Amino acid sequence: MPFFRRAIVLLFGAAIAVAAGVVVLPVAALVDPVTRAAGFAIAEVAFFALTRMDPDDLASADLGGIVHFAWTAFMAICVMPLVFTILLGEIAKVRSFFWYAGATGLIAASTPWLIRGAFHSQRAASASPEELRFALLFFLTGIVSGAVFWLVAGGSESRRRKESA
Repeated sequence: MPFFRRAIVLLFGAAIAVAAGVVVLPVAALVDPVTRAAGFAIAEVAFFALTRMDPDDLASADLGGIVHFAWTAFMAICVMPLVFTILLGEIAKVRSFFWYAGATGLIAASTPWLIRGAFHSQRAASASPEELRFALLFFLTGIVSGAVFWLVAGGSESRRRKESA
């Protein structure tokens, strides 16, 4: 029975932490001038691509590319680093705040380089100053989602163990 209780707490904590990351990522992107300019440039391209279409073609427009890009970005930055950290933390029985916040932040920040390496990109090891700003934004998002997870699920387990001992 403790396994099922822990699984429910983990799923609930992960859901809350992902939601926190999904909120923090766009808010932090709007605060930083570099990421804000990049986001507005993407929105501007999408808007003008839609406004240049014929009204008859607008209904059959393939908006799936924009939605797919946003979905993939949120999954790669907000969900997968947290899930990976939770799995490793549960296997190793790590309940530290620094593990959940720090590891999630580091994995989220390294996501662009991991993706480049997976696709064997020529620029897998290099980064421009703008890319480093995005990496810092992803690191912040990972720290927040990892900290929220620890507050909901990780810290409760360590407190319960201390009380029962």
